[in-house]
Amino acid sequence: MRTSTFLLALGCLALAALAPAGGAAQEAGKLVYADFESVRDGRAVSSGGGAVQIIAYQERPTLESRYKGAAGTNAPELVRLSKDDPNRAAAFDYELQAPNQYAGVGLEVGAKAGEDGKPAALDVSGYKDLMLQLYVTGVETVRVEFVSRGQGMNLSSGYPQSTFKVRPGLNTYKVSLKSISQPPWAEVKVSPKEVLKKLTAVNIFAFCDQCKPTKGTIVVDNLVFQN
Repeated sequence: MRTSTFLLALGCLALAALAPAGGAAQEAGKLVYADFESVRDGRAVSSGGGAVQIIAYQERPTLESRYKGAAGTNAPELVRLSKDDPNRAAAFDYELQAPNQYAGVGLEVGAKAGEDGKPAALDVSGYKDLMLQLYVTGVETVRVEFVSRGQGMNLSSGYPQSTFKVRPGLNTYKVSLKSISQPPWAEVKVSPKEVLKKLTAVNIFAFCDQCKPTKGTIVVDNLVFQN
């Protein structure tokens, strides 16, 4: 499935023109983590300047998870939800192959611009929820993962996460930060609160366990931490 399918499904979507990077306006009690209005070197960045990229994993390297975003890159496409609305969202297509015991494709949204090649951290531990807008086809559930790399956590995977069902169309979802936890298989245990104090990325995945062939589209917009 190509992103153009999503454009037809919602109607009147158009590719956004790339604009100079700019910071999102912040309100008391809220942190606009990413609204995909900021662009650097032709690619979307978070409100803090963190890199935004499509990432993938799978059990079997011969059956790779696939994706398609902006042509020739691992960046998502930037799309408008209507011709008259300047708001932009990040969109990509994905394909999960079988047989794989596990596989996924997701959007990694960095918290801040890196420093000397090291991910920069953002403290979001004072917020209660993460709000985000999603349009998802192909899978019934998605996973939101909270990541802290290069900050002394000693984790390569198994970060605190939340998994929830998605509804048809573009909808707003709320992730309670008190409810996030590591998956049972995580070998290194960390405190979710400590991860949120040193957050370097938020990942949003379409995934499967005991996979069946699956194709779909994901559109992400307006990641906002709030009280």
